[in-house]
Amino acid sequence: MKSLRALVGLPQKAGFPYFENDAGMPTYRKEVLAALPRMPYGNYWLFTRVAHKLMADYVREHGKPDIIHAHSAILGGAAAVKLGQEWNIPVVLTEHSSAFARNIYMRWQLRLASDAAKAASSCIAVSPALGDLLGKELAASDVAWKWIPNVVADRFGKPDCSDLVDRPVRYLSLALMTENKGQKDLLRAFQQAVGKGVVEGELWLAGNGPIRSELEQLANELGIADRVRFPGLIPPSEVPALLKEVDVMVISSHYETFGVAAAEALMAGLPVIATRCGGPECIVTEGDGLLVPTKQPAALAEAMVQVSRNINSYDPEEIASRARDRFSGKAVAEQLTKVYNEVLKAGT
Repeated sequence: MKSLRALVGLPQKAGFPYFENDAGMPTYRKEVLAALPRMPYGNYWLFTRVAHKLMADYVREHGKPDIIHAHSAILGGAAAVKLGQEWNIPVVLTEHSSAFARNIYMRWQLRLASDAAKAASSCIAVSPALGDLLGKELAASDVAWKWIPNVVADRFGKPDCSDLVDRPVRYLSLALMTENKGQKDLLRAFQQAVGKGVVEGELWLAGNGPIRSELEQLANELGIADRVRFPGLIPPSEVPALLKEVDVMVISSHYETFGVAAAEALMAGLPVIATRCGGPECIVTEGDGLLVPTKQPAALAEAMVQVSRNINSYDPEEIASRARDRFSGKAVAEQLTKVYNEVLKAGT
């Protein structure tokens, strides 16, 4: 949905086509103007109205699907279960949203999400931690949340297995620059790591966001500005090239439902240092890197020192192979196919 605020004073871009064949998948899209933000259920009603039209067009042209798979209870999942009830189609719901952890949903939204989860034939969370949280936040739905990770595109090629020589260890943070991503913790950790022996280390803070100027100022105040780079916003197509230039991915977030940047780094063969912020615990396994508590720069610094001293002990090919086995399209599709078959069998 697009908000009224987002439209004010901004040039309008060309929208998505109403229909396209997306790699063999018939796809219908329509933007919905979020015109009723202050009315409980208002935008949900607008969203559902458009979803009903899209569904009717799909069924008319391609027949009734066997399953509706919705992503995020608010608003897609809530609309999907209504469509499922109307058309007698089972619904699978996958939840990704960090808004539950950030406590930003209103009561009516939580009721909507709870009702959607209760009506769905199967519910999936993208990490075990998110599943546990949803079990508490949506307790009235009494749902057992399965865990299936996000798909990570296998677009990184063969990892570089050469030893690191003749240049500093390069740590990369690739994230939106907000308080939740913990880049201030990371800058303080890097300062401590430099003092503990990562003398030649470099920290690359890639991305952009509302606190970028604060991060640049903090790097100056900590006396590490000459060791910190700000490459700016990196288009998705350029991420593989960026990962080839660095040695370690660092996730310093305070909360993540999954952690695509961590999984992508592993697919590229990079070790990962990450906070135990919800998502990375199911991503970073033994041999992949290190996990540390959130909001503790000293622990993050110690991990950076430890990884830098043992950087050549990490096997890029093994790291990438383990990641592909868990996060590739094939791996995730196999898990989803199992869920679909269970749902269809239960409905017979």
